[in-house]
Amino acid sequence: MDSMLGRIVATVLTLMAIGAAVVYIHGGFSWNKNATITSDVTWVVTNARTQFSQNSNGYTNFTNANLTAMTNAGVFPPDMVRNGTLVDAWGNTVTVSSAGNASEGVVAFGGGGSESVEQCSNVVTTLRDYVSLQVGGTSFTQASLPDSVAAGNACANGLGITLTFQ
Repeated sequence: MDSMLGRIVATVLTLMAIGAAVVYIHGGFSWNKNATITSDVTWVVTNARTQFSQNSNGYTNFTNANLTAMTNAGVFPPDMVRNGTLVDAWGNTVTVSSAGNASEGVVAFGGGGSESVEQCSNVVTTLRDYVSLQVGGTSFTQASLPDSVAAGNACANGLGITLTFQ
């Protein structure tokens, strides 16, 4: 009887350990996607500023229609371009455009439903150096950066993220 009880306890503990490992690994993949998105968006903003902001057209040509030329110029990291389309690490289509009479660049990503509120919130609180950040109907600026509560509330209202930069 003790032997049987010992096996049951050992089996239960083993299953719990496997379950914990799966949860830990899943969390690691989610964290990696968040870090990739933050890094990719920062790459795009940095390279777009370098290649567009100093010319007389501003961000006029910063559009998905010029994807091939901008990819060749290194505006986008290689992992964002898949089959001629810009895609974020969550698998959503990314749109780039200009605003403010071409004085600002815009990057829109997320919102496809493959990301969670937690993932959205993590990315929103990590992004910096923008004119505005729109998330779920909420606007953040450098004067009103999101904390985890504000980001979580915004992401709960909608997972699409639009970053505007100069």
